[in-house]
Amino acid sequence: MDDMELRKTHPQKYYLKFICNSLYVLGYGSCWYEETPRTNFHKIFYKIWSGIANFFIVIIVINEIMANFRPNLTAKEQNDLVQFTFGHSLIVAKIVTMYYQRDRIKAVLKKLLEDNRTIFISADIDKSSVKKVKVYCIVLVSTVYLTIVSAYIDGFRAHFNEGIPIRGEITYYPTPLDSGILVNILRFIVEFHWLYIVTVMNLIDCMSYCTLIFLSSQFKLTQTYYNLLRKKYTKNSNKKTCNVLGEEYKKDFLIGIRLHENALWCAHHVQASLGYIYSSQICQSIILIVMCLVKFVTSARNMTVLLANMTYLSAMTVMTGAYMTAGGDITYEASLVSTTMFHSGWDLVVFDKELRTLAVVAIQRSQAPVYMTAFGVIILSYNNLIMVLRSSYSFFAVMY
Repeated sequence: MDDMELRKTHPQKYYLKFICNSLYVLGYGSCWYEETPRTNFHKIFYKIWSGIANFFIVIIVINEIMANFRPNLTAKEQNDLVQFTFGHSLIVAKIVTMYYQRDRIKAVLKKLLEDNRTIFISADIDKSSVKKVKVYCIVLVSTVYLTIVSAYIDGFRAHFNEGIPIRGEITYYPTPLDSGILVNILRFIVEFHWLYIVTVMNLIDCMSYCTLIFLSSQFKLTQTYYNLLRKKYTKNSNKKTCNVLGEEYKKDFLIGIRLHENALWCAHHVQASLGYIYSSQICQSIILIVMCLVKFVTSARNMTVLLANMTYLSAMTVMTGAYMTAGGDITYEASLVSTTMFHSGWDLVVFDKELRTLAVVAIQRSQAPVYMTAFGVIILSYNNLIMVLRSSYSFFAVMY
């Protein structure tokens, strides 16, 4: 199946495949569950490229961390460096987590995207989930790259006002006092590193958002199935005998249970495979929001600095908000399954005691809440988004 046909028939798979393939091209291994035939030369070349890409990310981050020991840092560089030290280190933590969990991610994606399609499909749910994914990812990518652009605008201002080289990241070497062709090439490599690591971060976050949103659509699919079940029984009540209707309903009800069990399995394993990424994001957001608030207080008052800080703060809020709302949607959609299951028409098959027992057990199981968590304790929900933002401000207020 080519990409254009896949985009029409299975849009969820198309977009997740695109993200996973993009991560593969950037050198961070394959998270996609479908095997692609590759030659030995390709495998050897990819190992070399992957090693270079990972070494490039790590060595520049180490260079940034070492910059904290430079004796000639300005006040602005010190403030920016704290953000980069924590921010880029936590991005590396996301990358390591994704790479370490890639086999489990493959299994989750396969189950999430393939299993239920052999049972029941809803084109409307597919379209609505993909539309939500596009909104989340476009807002995330736009906000993050706008932050980079605003930082470079501030860099241009500093270059023309203070005569220092234009820079985004702050490194131990080269320093603003170093000059020469090789030094300028190295400066370009460092600035490219910022774009590169942010692109990898965006892809990992987008993959996580897609997985959470598509998981919530699985619970929505289960609701839709049970809503249709009662209509189907009522529609055929005058055409078939009670025994035939009862047997058909029982088979259909068991299919609904299978849909729900698949969704619960995916929820458990999505949490297990991607939970560390949620944790990294919450930790990153709290630390960097606090650092950004400190910069508001300590930095010079001018429009470019204000723009850079505001976009940075917006990026952190958007990234955290996307995780929190996507996780909250899963909890909400899962909570509605028990109601749709109860009203699916099982009470109409009054003669089948086995079905009634099965329905009671299934409804009880569906009433157990489904949560996505960070650190195993912070539930991803709408309310906790406000809690994280309040905690960041409270920590800033106490510290400053």
